[in-house]
Amino acid sequence: MMTLRRLPSGTRWVHTSIFTLVLAACGGGEPEPVDTPAGEAAAPVEAMSERRVEITEPVDGAVLEAGPVLVRLEAHGFTVVPAGDTTPNSGHHHLFLDRDVSPAGEPIPQEPGHIIHLGTGVSEYTFEAVEPGEHRLIAVVGNAVHVPVDPPLVDTIRITVE
Repeated sequence: MMTLRRLPSGTRWVHTSIFTLVLAACGGGEPEPVDTPAGEAAAPVEAMSERRVEITEPVDGAVLEAGPVLVRLEAHGFTVVPAGDTTPNSGHHHLFLDRDVSPAGEPIPQEPGHIIHLGTGVSEYTFEAVEPGEHRLIAVVGNAVHVPVDPPLVDTIRITVE
């Protein structure tokens, strides 16, 4: 059993400082690295749970005047890079206007005016000639070779052009 005794006031700060140093050396620092397959970096848990793509403009349900339709995208929990870049936890945007998303594991095709590759790493695109009516717009994040990332990062909105 340990007994406590009162320290002389002049030595109390020395013992407190030593106790603080011992606690700091025993833990409370950075988390231990997680083993990952060779060549891959571990992504922080917070980033993995918050990974998503978001269409910020236009908003879901927007009614737009005829003319060009500007689409703006935001990346959450991953880095937007140009096509071909294999940086871990990254990808680039693709837009599907009134088209279904490519099957998992298959490269995203190109279809002018409907399936757009933003392969330069940009996060906005303007559709120049969207027909009047109701439309579905889907944002999909693809990897270095234009295959949708797994798990999928997708956002869908509906708009009306008058």
